[in-house]
Amino acid sequence: MMRKILITSFLFCFLYIFGQNENMDFLLYKNVLEKSDSLFAIGKISEIDSKMVMDLAKKSDKEYPLKYFENSFQLFKDSKYNESAFLYYLGKMRTTDFNNHGNGHFEPSTDDNVILEEGLFIYMALDADNFMKVLKMAKDFYRTNDYFYISKNKGYQKVNSPEIYSELITAIENNKSKVQQELSLQRDEMKKHILEYLQYIKSN
Repeated sequence: MMRKILITSFLFCFLYIFGQNENMDFLLYKNVLEKSDSLFAIGKISEIDSKMVMDLAKKSDKEYPLKYFENSFQLFKDSKYNESAFLYYLGKMRTTDFNNHGNGHFEPSTDDNVILEEGLFIYMALDADNFMKVLKMAKDFYRTNDYFYISKNKGYQKVNSPEIYSELITAIENNKSKVQQELSLQRDEMKKHILEYLQYIKSN
């Protein structure tokens, strides 16, 4: 069940990036691995600059959905992973609303979305409590703040349960040890592929 709930298959994204020979992307992944392992070891994996990211979310709420992902990607490159994840998950929910209310159709660019989705999963998968915390923050912000860019539109209404975040939160709350085990297994598999690829480019 959890494998259906979790983020999309790393294998697909790994093959995509490998095919594009995006070495810099894998260096970003390496940084996530090192930073998350370090923060987890000293008990700071869940630190987040709430004020900064809430202010950024409110500014993003006034713009086209792309702005959430642009801001998330910049935070990701700056190694602010919880802040990046908050905006990414919020952006996914805002995108659902945008696409459901006759505003055209928006999808994040494939390249950046792959990096964010997989890179953030590497960070979040290390600690289920932190994963749940950031998801809840994004859901709470979504629920209590309108998406001003489209809220003026007739018929604007938020989606009751966008994406699969509620399911994942419930799964963590009900059986955290099992969820953490599955998160860790997926993260270990991703880490293995990343390190193998980095070793490959180093030796060639």
